[in-house]
Parts: sequence; C-alpha cells; structure tokens
Amino acid sequence: MPDERFRRDVQRFFWLPPDVPRPPARVWATLRVWLLCLAFGALGTAVGWEEEGLVVMMTVALLSLLDDVSEGVRHRWPAFVAALASGWGVNRLAHASVPSSDSLWGEYGVYALWTLVAMATFVAVSRLPQR
Repeated sequence: MPDERFRRDVQRFFWLPPDVPRPPARVWATLRVWLLCLAFGALGTAVGWEEEGLVVMMTVALLSLLDDVSEGVRHRWPAFVAALASGWGVNRLAHASVPSSDSLWGEYGVYALWTLVAMATFVAVSRLPQR
C-alpha cells in the first residue's frame, strides 16, 4: 500500500481535486521566509563564501514557494512560473544595469531583490480572483 499513498501524494501535488479549497498565499508567512532568506544570504556574505550564501538564499525562497504550491494555493502553478520569470528578469536587469564589481555585498543586494520580487509576484498572482 505505500505505493498507492505515494501515487496519491504525487497526483495531489500536480492535480488538486476540484473540491479542495484554494486559499491565497499567506503574506506574513512569505515575508518571514524572505527575512530568513536575507539572514542566510547576509551570513554567507559576511563569512566570505563566494556563492554558497546566495544559492542558499535562492533555494530557501524556491522551496518556500514549492511548499505553498503543494499546499494548494489559488493559481499555484501560474503563480510559481510568474515568480520564477519575474525573479529571473529582475536578476538579468540588475546584472545588466549595475556595473560589474567583485563585491559580494553587491551580489547580495541583487539576489535579495530577486527573492523579494519572486515572492511578491507569487503572493500577488495567488490573490487574483478565481474564474
């Protein structure tokens, strides 16, 4: 029977049953995760890790968004895709507009903005009304 439960969990991750309520993403929980991301990134930057702190910061943000997707928030997959696209766009725009420097704190600022825009986009799209 463990195979049946695994199949049901995977199926629920991708396709929620129609009778399941779909609330929007919680703003305060997302804000707390973003502050945790900032703390991880600042710690990695202060210690002098080249990219590890920034990667951990992005990973925590993405895992938080995937957790909200698995809980079944409203418009979950379009919100996740929009969050990734907007975060990537802000990242590319910031790297193109800001002159290149070897400062880890400059990269920290770019990735802090990336995580903020991605999480804010996710929350905003999940708050759009149902059809």
